[in-house]
Amino acid sequence: MSRSTPRALALAALAAALCLSAADSPRRASAQSRASKHFAPDTRGALAARQRLTDAPARPGARLPQRTRAAEASARRAASPTTERKKRGPAARPPQSPTRARAAADAKTTAPLAPTAKPLAPTTAPLASTAARLASVPAGTPLSRLLHVSQLSLVSSDGTHEQFLDRDGDLQADERATFDADGGSFDIAVGRSGARYEVFTAIDDRGTGNTSDDIPTGVLVVALDTNGDFVRDTSATFDLGRDFGLPSAVSVVAGTSRAGREFVVVSSSGFFNDQDPSDPRNEDSPGVVLLVRDASTGGFDATRSRRLVTVGDNRLFNANGLALLPTGDLVIADFQSNELRIVRDTDGDLVPDTLDPVAFYNFPLSADAEDAPLDVAANSRGVVFTHSVGNDTRLLAVYDTDGDRRADTDVIAVEGLSVDNNLVLHGLTLARDGAVYVIEDALGESDDPADGGNGGIPRVDAFADPALNGVLRDGALYVLADDEFTQAYSGLSFGVETLLPPVGRLTVTNSASLRGDAAHGSLASIGGSGLTRGAAGSTAEQAAAAGLRVSIEGVNAPVLSFSDTQVHVYVPQELGAGVGSVVVSVGGNVTAADDASFVKANPGIFTHAQTGAGEAVALLASGMSYTPAPFPRTFGGTPSVVALIGTGWRNSLPVSVQIGGRPATVQFAGPSGGFNGLDQINVVIPAGVSGAAAVNVTTADGATSRAGVFITVQ
Repeated sequence: MSRSTPRALALAALAAALCLSAADSPRRASAQSRASKHFAPDTRGALAARQRLTDAPARPGARLPQRTRAAEASARRAASPTTERKKRGPAARPPQSPTRARAAADAKTTAPLAPTAKPLAPTTAPLASTAARLASVPAGTPLSRLLHVSQLSLVSSDGTHEQFLDRDGDLQADERATFDADGGSFDIAVGRSGARYEVFTAIDDRGTGNTSDDIPTGVLVVALDTNGDFVRDTSATFDLGRDFGLPSAVSVVAGTSRAGREFVVVSSSGFFNDQDPSDPRNEDSPGVVLLVRDASTGGFDATRSRRLVTVGDNRLFNANGLALLPTGDLVIADFQSNELRIVRDTDGDLVPDTLDPVAFYNFPLSADAEDAPLDVAANSRGVVFTHSVGNDTRLLAVYDTDGDRRADTDVIAVEGLSVDNNLVLHGLTLARDGAVYVIEDALGESDDPADGGNGGIPRVDAFADPALNGVLRDGALYVLADDEFTQAYSGLSFGVETLLPPVGRLTVTNSASLRGDAAHGSLASIGGSGLTRGAAGSTAEQAAAAGLRVSIEGVNAPVLSFSDTQVHVYVPQELGAGVGSVVVSVGGNVTAADDASFVKANPGIFTHAQTGAGEAVALLASGMSYTPAPFPRTFGGTPSVVALIGTGWRNSLPVSVQIGGRPATVQFAGPSGGFNGLDQINVVIPAGVSGAAAVNVTTADGATSRAGVFITVQ
């Protein structure tokens, strides 16, 4: 079938090829059997895919950057606004986390203020692979916990697809399984069905022994593990050059429609050497294709599969990275145009369908490669991450702060990355819990420093994002390639979580007043939905038995009682004041996470109604009576003393108290012994007070308790 075949015939041929392309099937002597040819990644061509930035690309009719580099040659992005770094957690804990502006409490994402995270350079790691020493992945491990990466050989066709598991949550791989050893790929995605989608550019010899008529073609392999042993059992190969005119295949993402149909999106790179318009590796402007799985055949549905962007229509310059947003929109990293483009889901079916002529984000600076987006990924809350190339480049977090489905702000999330200048060999992905994984030095020693390359060992670095808001922690070396001299890394993907929903939102407040921020050293209430996966209990022992854990900036916050909508915890005193990530997990799986502010003091008095208002939880302290209200005005001939029970004032003493609008003498204020976080005030009832008397507490720094709390005096 020629490349000029109309779209309808191309899709019909694709549908037929899907039924004939199983790798284990006999070869058929027909044009359709070409989809079953054993294609191998054109690694040599990939190594040469370096796109030089220019404002006047030589490709005829090419899309030009909306902002010229010459006009902004002196511009540089300022460092992200920062506030003073405050130590969070125990004294021995490294002060990796900053005090930063509070993220919005609603679903709209705001760009937080934060110092930037840094990668952990493998300076102390041996040259031998970290992966080679890992244990095997145990049966039953969810695919959502397995990081897939392609390991390409630079000296032969012996590439592999590897799967890594971080068993203990320290962002370092502990276990490994090799999915296949069929040559590797340029990118990989894992669908909800568990199918692995591997894409690469191959050389089609067109069935002749004459190399002069060889052409590059984009290839998609659908590989299946049918028995759950993390090893490929069957596969099908599709020639996207033949069926869609894709001269290359460099990026792939997998998604699921609102109707439950699995689909993949594949792009060609659009590489063009502007210094040599006759370079045989030059491509037309990139194409982007959508392929929808057919559950009845195991292949693709030709009636739903289609081109999203046609090769050669000059609506993109490059398409070197893809990411799906939770809205169903598709973000495309266009390196040369210095833009993130977007294919909109215009009909709400969670499948992208229409390329927006306006960029999703046009980077404000373009003096050099700093802002040219090489790869792109997005988390479940719509925070987009992207990075460029260089031996000291940055990972940016890009935000839509006004909810118009376009990004308007970027913040440096990581600085100091070492990313090779190559449109094909790179990788960026996110885990369900928000952690970001990025390939550095993908080409290893093939990226020769003598030629301006980065050198180094191909590796994956990981950065925790506990609140899923783009504020990353300093990186950890996740895994090294097996050999920095002969191998390259490319493509990253986690499997889809099929049992758990996306990580939920949460709020944190004073447990007594249910108003305002919690204080460190106090009792806090975490609100949300699905927090405990249905579990409930009233003791720390029951929380432990349910596998429920709460951490604040990585420090364990003891759970006191819990339900699916509310978890009560003690905020450790050593955390101090500031903004910190709060993470709720059950059985090691995060259920909800957000940033929350913690203050020095926020006095709250417990009430019998447990609503923050109403009659106070108090006892008659006179004569060690410890009886509840109503309280006598005097006891033994002297004014009665009442013990008020609450939380949130121990860090700001002395306190002042008013009862019934009159100043009251405080005999004691501070921690109530025997229960972490519980505070107490022993106060004398003022003369002349009777009935329902309002109680107000003010700390030394001016924090006041909630109105509407009273004690009954008779």
